[in-house]
Amino acid sequence: MRTCAIFDLDGTIINRSSERVFLNYLLSNGEIPLGNLLRWTAYFIKSRNLRESKANKVYLRGLEYEHICAMAQLCVAERLINSISPRVFEHIEFHRAEGRTVIILSGSLEILIRLFHNHLKTDMMIGNVLEVVNGTVTGRRIGRNCYGENKAILVQQIATEHGFDLSQSYAYGNHYSDAHKLHLVGHPVAVNPDGKLRRIAAANGWRIEQFHDKLGFTR
Repeated sequence: MRTCAIFDLDGTIINRSSERVFLNYLLSNGEIPLGNLLRWTAYFIKSRNLRESKANKVYLRGLEYEHICAMAQLCVAERLINSISPRVFEHIEFHRAEGRTVIILSGSLEILIRLFHNHLKTDMMIGNVLEVVNGTVTGRRIGRNCYGENKAILVQQIATEHGFDLSQSYAYGNHYSDAHKLHLVGHPVAVNPDGKLRRIAAANGWRIEQFHDKLGFTR
């Protein structure tokens, strides 16, 4: 059967949150209307759920999709590409040589992930997709929020669709919420793991790798 290697983006391929950097980039260039930020803040206060608030993309509401894509390309080129660990290239080349399908699976925006997908020449990518109507971003996502146990569901779907043998496949992640995904594969790798994931990895005998000297964010 076919095998794959699944890489997280934030904290694994790069040492920071790609969407947080992108939001700051848009703010610094005056691209985000104040009303959008107020709506996002109000949603967070009402829900008191950081996970759901991060999944809500209302801060992009009303912006032209093509313009946001262009800004994403500038942001990645100026602030994020140099954050890729050299170890990532080494591991990707190893998996390519072994004939594995290389996948980026991330809870970040698909418009950001695609730029890393193109740069690293990975085979597949999955992320959070923005809903666009008449060329304008609505502030909503399409499909399943790519986080936590949902990542595991998506991995299982990919494996079924493409015939991957997960028992012989690899997965990389840095956050304890990635444990759902890591449990599914025969070769889980905890990359710069947070304290909780480090304990899970140690208890299960998973490999622990340091791709970055330090992470540039906390969740």
